[in-house]
Amino acid sequence: MRRLPGTSVGFAAAAALLWSSAAMAEPEIGAVIQQDYSGAVGTRTAGQSEDLVYSQTLFAEERVDTSEAASTSLQFLDKTSLYVGNRSSVVLDRFIYDPSTQHGEAAINFTKGAFRFITGNIKSKEAVNLNTPTASMVIRGTHLLIFVLADGTSEINVLEGAIDLTPCETTESQRVNAGQAITITPSCDTALSVARPDTQRADLIPQWPTDLAAIEEVAPADGDEDDDEVDGIYDDEEGGKSHERNEREDKRNTDG
Repeated sequence: MRRLPGTSVGFAAAAALLWSSAAMAEPEIGAVIQQDYSGAVGTRTAGQSEDLVYSQTLFAEERVDTSEAASTSLQFLDKTSLYVGNRSSVVLDRFIYDPSTQHGEAAINFTKGAFRFITGNIKSKEAVNLNTPTASMVIRGTHLLIFVLADGTSEINVLEGAIDLTPCETTESQRVNAGQAITITPSCDTALSVARPDTQRADLIPQWPTDLAAIEEVAPADGDEDDDEVDGIYDDEEGGKSHERNEREDKRNTDG
């Protein structure tokens, strides 16, 4: 077939236009701040994937995935920090921020895994929406540990600040304050408990959530005394708990 003059040029121009339109639809919202790359991958809306190495730009609607041995630390326009643990997936829907007024809005969808979220300079925190498969949250100046299982079970630990959480598709929200945790099941049942202990410095994005990403079931937020794996994590942090277990064991032996 005889190629019409200018056809290649036309295709190239069309491709450039499409790429330009896609770029405009994906504004930059932050960057990777973890210096040691361990395998995290970002996938943009056009389908192209890229390794999330140090200083790699993040874009709106980008999906971040980590494998069993991978993790990453992200920072958004207002210095909000997000640590993504092993075997995790999160979609960075949008992050808009005006540094002159310190106002903006954001939406992040946690699909599965373990995360630490620490808000930055944004003043309009009520416009920051965090979502899991079973819950949506509005933050109130917040430091959170978030765990999401494959079936959608979600556990949100509030270490600082507070959240207003709405389970599933309901319209009534409930306040969860600092020091509390809430678990939401796939059937939309909720349970409040004490937040998991956290000994990390609040100004860092620690590795600690990764330890729980491999656990098949999320234990109650104050620790599951019958789960040896979870006990191993908390033994040093909850010294009094082992003493209580020993007392109960002694009582059972006496009653027997």
